[in-house]
Amino acid sequence: MKIITEAALRDRYKHDRFETLALNEGEKLTPAARQFLTDRRIKVCFPSNMPVMEKPEHLTHLRGKTLVSKTHPVIKFRGQLDLLEAHFITCINLAASSGHQAMAEELRVIFLYLQKIMRAEVRDEPLPFIDFKGWTADEVRARSHYPEKHFGVKHTFPDPDHGLLYGEAHKLRAMVRQLEIAAVEAFDGESAHQRARPDIILALNRLSSLVYIIICVLIGGGATDGY
Repeated sequence: MKIITEAALRDRYKHDRFETLALNEGEKLTPAARQFLTDRRIKVCFPSNMPVMEKPEHLTHLRGKTLVSKTHPVIKFRGQLDLLEAHFITCINLAASSGHQAMAEELRVIFLYLQKIMRAEVRDEPLPFIDFKGWTADEVRARSHYPEKHFGVKHTFPDPDHGLLYGEAHKLRAMVRQLEIAAVEAFDGESAHQRARPDIILALNRLSSLVYIIICVLIGGGATDGY
């Protein structure tokens, strides 16, 4: 078995800023070498005949047989997306059980779109803009910036007196904004290690606006269909 050390990787990196390291059968990384690769977000490709059980626990699949650290920005993004989907399920059911069926259906549209975002990212496919009442990205932004003009409701701010559903919806909006930040860190394309995904970043920016619109309409006592 050949042991690949941090010193060997560091020496190679001085002459070749490689972004992927392909291991051959019988090669093994030292813990320090693994950390060196993780710090520089270098992808590790293992031989196709390597048994699954030999996959190091600190690594996970990015795409295909490509393994990366579980702290990789794209893996963090996927984890936050999973968490957001879980909270949408809670909020959808809370809205439905409290008599806000129209709100529940609108949240469900966004929830299903989140699943499309995950598929598009994992498969490296283009992401179409969300079909929410036929609004374009510019129309979503305009409605969120001027809710009084479009929905008869002034800008709303967090207030515990508005109740549990209102609070959970505000949490949704905050989580979407956090996911947008994670997307920028993973996909803004400024690093050689990144895949630029402006479609995902734009989508998440407008999703937070859509959730805010739903919150404003909740305070106004109606549904977006009614305006």
